[in-house]
Amino acid sequence: MKIAHVVSTFFPHVGGMGTVCYNEVKRLAENGHDVTVFTLKYPDTTYEDTKFPFKVVRLKPLIKLGDAGLVPQILNQLTGFDLVHLHYPFYGGAEWLCFSSVPTVITYHMDAQAEGIKGLISKIYDLLWPRILFSQAKKIVAVNAEHFKNTKFGKGFADKTIEIQNGVDMEIFNPHEVNLEALGLVHLKDKKIILFVGNLMPVKRLDMVLDSIKLLGDDNLALVVVGGGYELDKYKELAKDLNNVYFVGQCDDQKKLSDYYNAAACVVVPSDYESFSLVAIEAGACGIPVVASNIPAMAERINNGVNGFLFEKGSVESLTAAFRKIMSMSAEERKVIGQQGRVGVENKYSWKKHMEKLINLYGV
Repeated sequence: MKIAHVVSTFFPHVGGMGTVCYNEVKRLAENGHDVTVFTLKYPDTTYEDTKFPFKVVRLKPLIKLGDAGLVPQILNQLTGFDLVHLHYPFYGGAEWLCFSSVPTVITYHMDAQAEGIKGLISKIYDLLWPRILFSQAKKIVAVNAEHFKNTKFGKGFADKTIEIQNGVDMEIFNPHEVNLEALGLVHLKDKKIILFVGNLMPVKRLDMVLDSIKLLGDDNLALVVVGGGYELDKYKELAKDLNNVYFVGQCDDQKKLSDYYNAAACVVVPSDYESFSLVAIEAGACGIPVVASNIPAMAERINNGVNGFLFEKGSVESLTAAFRKIMSMSAEERKVIGQQGRVGVENKYSWKKHMEKLINLYGV
């Protein structure tokens, strides 16, 4: 089967949506399908697409704004494909699929979170294109069907929505010993590491973590930030007076990312909004406790005090209390919480189950 996956962000621009796309496409290619990823071409970026077992087409946008890009040329690129799988949202790319005759499947990853001029553009865009797209789609994939019903586009499409939970590679993301020197963190060998992984955008709330680190004032703690994005300089400025915060950049190597998780005492997911959070299940697979904001997507995955801790969304004081609680535990107590987290991930979030459902949905 000849399948096109269309996604706004893809490696080396790491994010949850691109990671899900990569894992699906990789496994489809390994099972003999002819798969191509269509994504945006970013300026001043070096690509190593030949390392993938599938084809990647980078489209140069006529207009680019953040992770959005106007690429009408994608319409001509889809000729000859049996199926198009769109990872939504993709402003500037998704709407052209309305004019394609190729059957389309859509994975709805999240409501777009944008502010300022980007927020205004997305509101105008959302008045028209998404409903046309979803009406024409063969099927809509949601990581949580009940959650999708409550999104701004979910009502009216229950009959064509199928729930397929995201997965994690349990062989890569597993508990193991870490060489801190190889990670460039040997200077933190005597510290308890709090790990933040994600794109540095406002909704991810790294600012709250930085404020909490200030409140804690604990020289035995270190915050390691894995990720990049348009707000990187802003967060570095916010952290300039803290001597225990380390920005290590983006990581598109999953084995190295697993090492970062295993170097941590806990992983923090402080977001105001998440549709799923791959970071939480990757950390859980590695047996590392998660501290997360008490939002629906996280409350479904974190059993407070069992496999992690929840804190009040948007509250630095509540986050700080959660950090104090988990850091006051012994290494053995944190290990027990982490082990319970891995069991939960293994039972529910495997790529094998994910791909069985996806291939069945494709009809192949």
